[in-house]
Amino acid sequence: MLRYLYSEMSSEESAHFLLFVENNPAMMEQYARMKEGFDVLNNIKLSPAGSSIDHIMSYVALKGFSMQ
Repeated sequence: MLRYLYSEMSSEESAHFLLFVENNPAMMEQYARMKEGFDVLNNIKLSPAGSSIDHIMSYVALKGFSMQ
């Protein structure tokens, strides 16, 4: 299901997957729930806290990494 949701299946695999799901009510229900969650997660915009960025930048400075 995850491969289908992430468009990682060939056209042939996608067709077989859809046929399988359409003919299995329990799988269709599971797919519908996964797709709903997948769609919600795709719409969430996250950004790191400023303190997280500060910790990363401190680590980079400590280790002598170059930002170029």
